[in-house]
Formats: sequence, structure tokens, C-alpha cells
Amino acid sequence: MTGGQANQLVVRTLTADEAGLVPAVWNAAWAPGLLYPLEERVWQDRLASHHDPRLLLGAFAGSELIGVAYGRLPTAPWLPSDVGWVALLAVVGAWQGNGVGTRLLAELSERLRAAGARRFRLGSEANHLLPGLPQEAPAAAWRLARRAGARFTAAEHDLILDLRPPLPTAPLPAGWRVRDDDKEGALAFVASAFPGRWTHEVDAYLAAGGTVLTLVDERDASRGGPPATAGFCAVFTGDERLVGPQLYWRRSVQAPGARVGGMGPLGLADSARGGGLGLAIVRAGADWLKGRGFTDVVINWTTLTTFYGKLGARVWRTYQRAEGPL
Repeated sequence: MTGGQANQLVVRTLTADEAGLVPAVWNAAWAPGLLYPLEERVWQDRLASHHDPRLLLGAFAGSELIGVAYGRLPTAPWLPSDVGWVALLAVVGAWQGNGVGTRLLAELSERLRAAGARRFRLGSEANHLLPGLPQEAPAAAWRLARRAGARFTAAEHDLILDLRPPLPTAPLPAGWRVRDDDKEGALAFVASAFPGRWTHEVDAYLAAGGTVLTLVDERDASRGGPPATAGFCAVFTGDERLVGPQLYWRRSVQAPGARVGGMGPLGLADSARGGGLGLAIVRAGADWLKGRGFTDVVINWTTLTTFYGKLGARVWRTYQRAEGPL
């Protein structure tokens, strides 16, 4: 590529038909190895939820699409009203390091600003694709974020748990039970204990045919009252109508015969914490998936590496949260 070619790049909004080309550009940007292989289903889920076509941009060299950028705006009251999200930014390998990403990010930032955003975040939006900037991103991506004014904050992780060896014990105390058949109770508990993002997400997962385990205190029943729900844990098989975020990158698990399931989010009532119930429901979720033939479980977007590590989970992917002014 010559300097003249770089100056002839055109950055514009993608048409509806061109939007379908984004996975190919993303996967070309991450080749070789495809640590983050973007499935067509996952991308279509993005377009179906909270999508603003004005914020999906492409960089063209002639007729060739060589880079894409995708932004999001707040679409729910629990999201900060002054933030615009850079949900995706990718440039195919042969064009990386030639200012294409800079052009795309500048145009996307201007559109987010015009829509009222005053800050940007890299990933972590509603219906997110990434929690932040992947650690495996090339040095040029980190430099671009710095030039845009990004401050790097907390590191977040995706974990993977190998179900092939026996799992450490994490027994439920007497009087507690884990259920997989109470969708209404699961959503009611999450809405009460965790209003906001988790309520929105669990509602979407259940509507798509997902399973949410509930932790039930049956001691109340022995005292004449109804069993009380005190915790939840979502589990994913990949057969749901919506791909869970735990399974976005499942195709990068290349072990022979691997079947990858997903787990999370997970939460307990305040009254249920500190007695081993959290680890017990994670173990119950792992057993639920293992009983259905899964060999590995991905637990996404967490800092609780020590907690999940008690069952043998290890860090699989790491992301850096980043935010800056627009």
C-alpha cells in the first residue's frame, strides 16, 4: 500500500447488505489463529439488538472493505447516559498500521459525540461483544486507544473449566437445593436482588430458551412457608436462540472432541453469602453441563479468578477496560 492509496480511503456508513461482511473483516484482522472467531450467528444477534445503523462504519479501498468500526449508544435506563461505546474496531492485516483504524475511530467518535455522548468506552456495552480491549490485540490497537485519550482501568477475564477430570467437592448444605425448572422464580429473584443489567440479560436468555439454575432454601417449607430463592446461575448449551456471551469464542477451543458450554452470570442474596453456597451452585452448574456431554465450560467477564479457581477454572482470555473523553 502506498501513501496515495491511504489518502484515497473512503470511510462511510455500511449498507444493510454490507453489514453482513463484518465477520469476514473481523476474522481477517485476527488471523492467523483466530483467537476471537466471530460467528455469523453472534454478529446477527448484535444487529438484532440495540443496533443503530448510523454507527456501523466501513473503510473502503476502492470496492474492497478493509476495516470496520461499530458504535453503540445507551439504550436502557441503567446505562450511563453520557457514554458511547466502541463495540468493534478491526482492520484487515495487510492494512494495519497505516492509519485506517485512526480514520475509523475518528469518524465513529464524531458520530457518538453528535448523538450526545461525552465519554467513550472500549467494549462492555449492553449486549456486548467484548468486555474491553483483548490482551492479544496488536500493539497498534493499544497505541490507537492511547492516542484517543483512553485510560486503562480494571482487567477482566474469561475463565475456562475443564470438566474431564473429577471436580473438587462443593456440597450443598442440608436444606438447600438447586433447580433448573423455575424460570419465573429465577427472573423474579434476579429482578429483586440484581435490578438493571443482569435482569435485562437474564430476561433475554430465558426468552431465548436458556436455562437459569436457582438456589432454593427448602428449610422455609419445613417451617410452613414457601421455599425461598436465594441465588441463580445461568448455563448455556449453545442451542439457545440467542448465543450467550460465554460462547462467543467457543470455536477457538480446538481440543479434540471438545464440547463447550457456558456459565454466568451468577449471584446470591446477601443472606446466602459466606457459607459456601456460591461455589456449590457453580459446581451444580458444572455438573448440569457435564451430564449433558460438555467437556469445557467458559465463564465470561469476571475478576473472581480465586473463587472460580477453587473448582479448577483457569484464566482463558483477558481484557483491559478502557475509557476516555469524546
